[in-house]
Amino acid sequence: MQTGLILLYLTIGMSTNTYSISKTSFIKFEQCSKAFFLYKNYPYLRDKLSIDKQITFKRGHDVGLLAQQLFPGGIDVSRDLKNLPEVAEATQKLISEAAPVIYEATFIYKETLIMVDILVLENGVYNAYEVKSSIKVSDTYYKDACLQYYVLKNSLNNFDDLFLVTINPDYVLEDELDVKKLFRKRSVKKRAEENIAYFDHRVSEALMVLEQNTIPNTPIGKQCFKPYQCDFFGTCWKDLVTENSVLNLPQVDRGLLFDWFSSGIKTISQLNDDLIEKENVKKIKNAILTNSEIRDAERINHFISKITEPVASMDMEIWNPAVPQLKGTKPFEQIPFLVCFYDGNTRYFFTDQQTDKRKEFGEKLIEFSKDYKTILVYDKTMEVAVINTLIQLYPELKPELDILKTKMLDVFELFLNLSYYHPGFGSNVSLKVVSATLLNDVAYSKINSGLEAMAYYGQYRISENELERSTIFQDLVDYCSTDTEATFKLARFLQK
Repeated sequence: MQTGLILLYLTIGMSTNTYSISKTSFIKFEQCSKAFFLYKNYPYLRDKLSIDKQITFKRGHDVGLLAQQLFPGGIDVSRDLKNLPEVAEATQKLISEAAPVIYEATFIYKETLIMVDILVLENGVYNAYEVKSSIKVSDTYYKDACLQYYVLKNSLNNFDDLFLVTINPDYVLEDELDVKKLFRKRSVKKRAEENIAYFDHRVSEALMVLEQNTIPNTPIGKQCFKPYQCDFFGTCWKDLVTENSVLNLPQVDRGLLFDWFSSGIKTISQLNDDLIEKENVKKIKNAILTNSEIRDAERINHFISKITEPVASMDMEIWNPAVPQLKGTKPFEQIPFLVCFYDGNTRYFFTDQQTDKRKEFGEKLIEFSKDYKTILVYDKTMEVAVINTLIQLYPELKPELDILKTKMLDVFELFLNLSYYHPGFGSNVSLKVVSATLLNDVAYSKINSGLEAMAYYGQYRISENELERSTIFQDLVDYCSTDTEATFKLARFLQK
């Protein structure tokens, strides 16, 4: 009993039962002290979380749960407790009992709270594992991990190292998922040790911001977008940035835009042409100020001359699960599951990919495209990548798939290279924005992004409810066919 009490004292170190900073809020502080203060004191001012971000967060959660299989049998210390200080106390109790594996182990040091995905007792010392649903390690991931290391080093007497656990891009699924091969880990100890003083200083600065109890007077700037767009963007920009703001001028380096803005040039009309180096930007500025279009007749006519009847538009939807689901595939590999062709009517091929149907998908591409001389697409990057993969997998389809690639004509290029520009585009020439601006008879319904379509498809594959599957199927087909219809009608618009 006495030994247990001594160990408990040593592991607690300078920890307390209260906290002011979490890992999430600290990363916000690193980006912007104003965002940090608002997050802590006025969370209701945050922008609404987009569906795409919700999907990304869910993916991270699911991958984190799967990674627990690397160290099975652990105790999820957070499961049945009401608040985080209680979780931190329960964590210390488990450590005093030398628990071998703890999930969501929670520590508080210098009013900073962290939750470790997996904490493992190995050879008498604890190692921490932080799981990321990514194949790459960003600077933000390192900063996140180093903060955790800093807290652990000051909270846990027998702590040794923290490892970032990421997805192995070279893993190929065989008959059964091999979790040990799916993930790979890398130590952050060297980098973290080199930056202990930095994190100690920054935590003190963050606490000081909270103690002053005044919203920091931080001007908008590049930090609003780096490393992510701030989720108080709407609050900070609402009264400062008008529709005619110089910050909305496309094709200009963001740093230069903020230089202009901070020097007093707030609107596009205040910007002199002699400050603009690119001729395209001057054209865009004039188009916005006069509410007129840019039309490069020569380029548009050259594009139209390439369209040979009969013509159809094409769009694909892909699924790229972080954890491979089909034998022979890798993490995040693009698996096509739906293609639509539109020539006034829609034809499509859909597969649930419960088994690998990519060869059949390639055969359908050939079948649907063979009667057309031109295939219109909008940003062909993904379609070309899918076709190249199909050629690699099924060399016998190469001649006909190569022909399909030669038929493809990318409508996106006309808008990207400013052959046609409308002030309604702003700085966004995505298919959704361009079609909404130029076409009045094309509208999207339930699904509004490729990432959203992937999430719906993932749900379709696992659902056992036939009504749900039928509804999702129709939503996916509607989304893909709307893309093809928009692409087709944009080409017709340009022809007129």
